[in-house]
Amino acid sequence: MTIYLMAQPTKLEVEHLHSGIKPCLSLSVYPNVFAITLFSEVPVTVTTANSSAKPAQPLSWRQKLRSPRFWLKQLRDLSIMALVLYGVSLFLQRDMITGQAPELSGIAIDGSQLALNSAQTEPTLVYFWGTWCPVCRVTSPMVESISQDHKVISVAVASGSAREIQRYMDEHQYNFPVLNDDNGERSTQWGAMAFPAIYIIDPQGEIRYVTSGVTSTWGMKFRLWFAQF
Repeated sequence: MTIYLMAQPTKLEVEHLHSGIKPCLSLSVYPNVFAITLFSEVPVTVTTANSSAKPAQPLSWRQKLRSPRFWLKQLRDLSIMALVLYGVSLFLQRDMITGQAPELSGIAIDGSQLALNSAQTEPTLVYFWGTWCPVCRVTSPMVESISQDHKVISVAVASGSAREIQRYMDEHQYNFPVLNDDNGERSTQWGAMAFPAIYIIDPQGEIRYVTSGVTSTWGMKFRLWFAQF
């Protein structure tokens, strides 16, 4: 069959090559409109240049992992996240003191005597926390683990009476030593304004490392080990 495009762009007519056979298909073309009229059973396929292409199939995870562009994007996102977390950490630590550690001693909630002194032979972890602190629920189990191998002095800030704190300790099976700072005097002296606040004190009584917020067990252990030198 032969397709003729008329001078007036209003109609396409499809005809058989054999003479004497009338058009079997009339295709009228208007702006953004196609009207097709079929007069016989002659199979005709019409393809237009304006037909939309099929959407591209999404890449599989295997293909993504092989793409350098994918890894560059992940590296960019991780870098931005690390910078944000570092900025938040600096903000939380802005009031934490450095240099020589202040005096820290008193009667623990279990009746034992606690003291931080410059004559100690090993680094000490000083942990300011609260029973009301959501983040402390993550860090306190870590401090409990560290207290089995290292010296730890913890200070419970604005957490009620010694009996209330001891009940909280028993419920969560914590055994690290605790000083009660119900009025916030000790935390103010140390500049612990965001909780948890963690100080690593070297054997000479110097504050070597400070951190606030979420941390890790290995991070605290590494700082305690490094504070020996």
